[in-house]
Amino acid sequence: MTRRRLFGTLLLAAPLLAAVAAPAAADPPVTKASTTLPRWGVAWTKTPATADELRAMEAATKAVVAKCTPVTVGIEIDMGLSKAAGSGVIVSEDGLVLTAAHVSGEPNKTCTVILADGTRVKAKTLGTNERIDSGMIRLADDSKSPNKDGKWPFAAIGKSGDLKKDQWVVTLGHHGGWRSGRPAVARLGQVIDSQKDLIRTSCMLVGGDSGGPLFDLDGKLIGIHSRIGFTLAHNIHVPLDGFKAEWAQLVAAEQVGKTLRGPAPYFGASFVDDAGNEVRGSKGLKVTLLPDGSPAAKAGLKLDDELVSFDGTDVETVDEFRRLLRRRKPGDEVEVVVFRDGRRQALTVALARQP
Repeated sequence: MTRRRLFGTLLLAAPLLAAVAAPAAADPPVTKASTTLPRWGVAWTKTPATADELRAMEAATKAVVAKCTPVTVGIEIDMGLSKAAGSGVIVSEDGLVLTAAHVSGEPNKTCTVILADGTRVKAKTLGTNERIDSGMIRLADDSKSPNKDGKWPFAAIGKSGDLKKDQWVVTLGHHGGWRSGRPAVARLGQVIDSQKDLIRTSCMLVGGDSGGPLFDLDGKLIGIHSRIGFTLAHNIHVPLDGFKAEWAQLVAAEQVGKTLRGPAPYFGASFVDDAGNEVRGSKGLKVTLLPDGSPAAKAGLKLDDELVSFDGTDVETVDEFRRLLRRRKPGDEVEVVVFRDGRRQALTVALARQP
């Protein structure tokens, strides 16, 4: 998978920012003026321009990770012969968990929530809204909270409607499923745009992150991870304000809007640039990003191939491609035609489940 830019795609192994910002041994002694770091503003959109600003961002990010890791959970849903893994976040002292609709699935099903310390807790799925991909789970009443007072630790709720373009945010999630000895993985990024029904950020998402929390740099919950975008730099989250608008219905285990269709199909090639604009060649949509191991890569697609048709239908725009892809489901095999080296070539792609 392609390595991402420092700030757009930073995978926050705890000491990374400190390592970048720490003075070398040959640097002069730190003066009194530089020992007082500025506080990184929650809504700041600028890129750190000095070592002190970088340290201030590091301090703010580490504070969010320390505060919010204990309330970020792993989720396992029994699929019969297999289990689906996702993430979530506890949002109330009585054990409500927010996640993505495609993680929690149908209401009133039993599932397992894995706490930060590895404790496995029984839970029940509640309501969903497939249109915006919001879901809710409740921890079982007879489960023991790690707090002495019997109340669950929970995230502070923010307001997604206040987000600004380029505002710095932090994601947490258990990509690949919860793992012993590995806390929820944090990534730092920026808001690309914020709309009523979705937030786009440059925080990298990986399979298993779905349903995990998106925080501002004050540690307030502002969104839930929904899906990987058509580029790794454009990832999609459910705005928290959308959860608030349907809170009572989700708690009541209602399916708001359409019935769940099941998991989305994953093709695994992008045809847009870093700004989200589609890229065309002389014959079709040009492949601009191709993650290793994706269905498209496994089928033999290459960077700079031009997609001419999908599933027997000519493709002129990215919107047309997305519409055709949504008609299919994971596991389907589809024929695509690409233009490469001056000629057309047919390939068969086995669609996977959307990570």
